[in-house]
Amino acid sequence: MNSDNQKRTIFLTGATGLVGSYLLKILLQHGHKVYCLARSKDNKSVKQRVVDILNFWDKKVYPKYRRNLIVLEGDIAKENLGLSKKNRDLLKTDTEEIFHSAAVTDINWPLNKIRKINVGGTKNVLELALKCKKLKKVNHISTAYVCGNYKGVFTENDLDVGQGFNSTYEQSKFEAEKLVKQYRKYLWVDIFRPAIVIGESKSGRILQFRNIYQFIHLFCLEIFDSFPISEGIISVVTVDDAAKATYLISKKTRAINGNYHIFPSRFLPIQVLIKYANKYLGFQQPKTVSFEDFLTNLTPVQMEILKRNILSLNISVKLESHLTECILSNFSFKFHKLGKNNLTPILKFFKTSK
Repeated sequence: MNSDNQKRTIFLTGATGLVGSYLLKILLQHGHKVYCLARSKDNKSVKQRVVDILNFWDKKVYPKYRRNLIVLEGDIAKENLGLSKKNRDLLKTDTEEIFHSAAVTDINWPLNKIRKINVGGTKNVLELALKCKKLKKVNHISTAYVCGNYKGVFTENDLDVGQGFNSTYEQSKFEAEKLVKQYRKYLWVDIFRPAIVIGESKSGRILQFRNIYQFIHLFCLEIFDSFPISEGIISVVTVDDAAKATYLISKKTRAINGNYHIFPSRFLPIQVLIKYANKYLGFQQPKTVSFEDFLTNLTPVQMEILKRNILSLNISVKLESHLTECILSNFSFKFHKLGKNNLTPILKFFKTSK
């Protein structure tokens, strides 16, 4: 689709989120002009929020590329994205490509509220895309956990496999993908599905300690004497790998309306994660038990805690990413192998920041 030196005008949502903010850094470093949609929050202006997160990743990016960054205040859940007519017209005239990364990732939101943002917001972005005169494509950032509670192999080409859902987040992202499929009749929309996103591979830096970080925190608290750590596997990707892989495919692929699994095909056994975490953080490692025995011995308090952690995640599904890895290999890209060398900075940043 694009040559390596082609500079594009891009509209990005989710610039203050984990993957979206790292994507913004990469887009600016490659010389693209980027319109960002964001909201003011915590007494910070919308511009300051975006700049602060850019500085969190790399303090050299904003001073060097500030002329290519235009921050627009808006809200994906509002009609016309909450933008003024002037800014809507600007996007309709200038935008050549869209990266839609904005979403609520909290698993505890009520379904009607999370739908308004994750599904309704996606529709609002796609409606704007239909009106953009120079638009070539839309890149929709989803999640591999649209697989829900499916047991088996889940590939890039799978979506509706009769699954149920462990959280409203999973269901809303599934429904957003179903919506994207409808708009593919009129637009080129590629779907990118990261798995569990962890910190930057070299520095370990991450914006918030969620998913497996909450899981590791539970072990540090030594609340559980036993755990079914021998049975579970998870698919994990560093934030820099997720963003770089998404950018490379968006820039180089010629396939229209593709689905991509943005994580390595090599699984990370929970037992290995806990082994390294135990060595670095020094908690008492729990005994290994079967998942069935574990569930029957939980107290009501323990059950409530785990509903927001491991019990909300499908640790039985086998998320397949070989097709995406083959495509990325053509661009000389490989995901980091998550072992001691890569998990150490992740755990170090967690230890020194929590």
